[in-house]
Amino acid sequence: MRIGFMRLIDAAPLVVASARGYFDDEGIAVDIEREGGWMIVRDKLTYGLLDASHSLLGMSIMSQLGRSDFVEPMVAVMNLGAGGSTLVVSTELAQLGVDSPQTLRQIIDSGRLGRKIICAHVSTFSMHHYLLRDWLARGGIDPDHDIQLVQLKPILLADHMSKHYLDLFCVGEPWGSLAESRGWGRIALATTDIYPDHPEKVLLTTESCARQKSEQLTRIIRALIRACAYCQAPEHHHELAELLSQPEYVDESQELIMHSLEADHLGVEHVQRQRRLDWHFRSWQLKHCTPSVDHVIWFLQQMIRWGHLGPDADVAAIAARCVRTDLFDHATADLETVAGAAQ
Repeated sequence: MRIGFMRLIDAAPLVVASARGYFDDEGIAVDIEREGGWMIVRDKLTYGLLDASHSLLGMSIMSQLGRSDFVEPMVAVMNLGAGGSTLVVSTELAQLGVDSPQTLRQIIDSGRLGRKIICAHVSTFSMHHYLLRDWLARGGIDPDHDIQLVQLKPILLADHMSKHYLDLFCVGEPWGSLAESRGWGRIALATTDIYPDHPEKVLLTTESCARQKSEQLTRIIRALIRACAYCQAPEHHHELAELLSQPEYVDESQELIMHSLEADHLGVEHVQRQRRLDWHFRSWQLKHCTPSVDHVIWFLQQMIRWGHLGPDADVAAIAARCVRTDLFDHATADLETVAGAAQ
C-alpha cells in the first residue's frame, strides 16, 4: 500500500506508524511518500498511484460534488487529529496594532497601506479557507471584496510573507511558527480559537479502493490509531520532533517542531486570556480521530454561507457520501489491542 503525506506536522501519525513499525505489526507493507501539493495528491489517488493519503477535509467533498477536476469519488476513512493550525499577521500589521479582525478592519478603513490587504490560505477546500473567512467576518470584513484572498502551497506562505507579498495567512504547522521565529510575522491566534477541536486532515482514499482494499485499510487505521496515541503523549514529543525534522519528512529544525508541539501559549495576550480551561492547540486523541459526518456538514454549511454551494443542496446526503465510518469502527472494535502501548 502506498500512502501520501504533505510536509506538515499533522502528518505525524503516518510518519510514526512507518518509522516505528506499526504498519509492520499489523502485517501490512506500507510505503509513505511525501507529495508536493494537494492537487498532486488528488491526481495520484485518481490514477491509483496512491492507495490513500493525508489530505484536506474538503477533498472528499469536492470529489463527491465533481468539482476542482476531481473525477473519482473519494471518501475519508479516518480523521488525523484536530487543530494544529495558526493565523499569522505580518510584522508590519502587528506593528500597526493588528491583533484581531476588528483592528484589521480599522486598518482597512484607514487606508494606511494604500492597497488591499492580501490574505492567504492553502486551498479553497481546506479548513483554513473557511476558518479564515469566519475570522475576517467577525470583524465585519467581507473576504470577497474588502481584502484580496489568495491560495498558496503551505511551504510557500512564510517565505512569501518574508518578501512582503502577504499580510496575513492561515496554515498548518510548522509554517506559522517558522514565520514568527524568523521575525516575518506574529501568530495572532490558533485556529482552535475560532473553532475549538476542529477537524484538520483526514486519511483519504477513493471509493473503489475502499471497496477493494477494505481489510488493508482497516489494518492501516489500526496502526494509525496507535501512532496517534504515541503523538499525543508529551513524553514522546522530543523523539517525535527529531523524527519529523528529518529531510524526508517535514525537513525543518527539531527546535522549531518541538516549539510547535508544545505550543500551548501561542497567540496574542487577549486571545490567550479568553481560552477555556480545556483548550488545546492540537489533539491526536481517539475521539478526534473518528471520521465524522458532522464535520463535513459544517464544511458544507460554510460553502453555502459564502455562496460556494447552492442553498438548496442536500447537505446530509452529500455528507453521508463523503465519509465511511465502518472501517474505523471495525478497526477500533478492540481498543485495548489497538491503542496498546505506543512505546
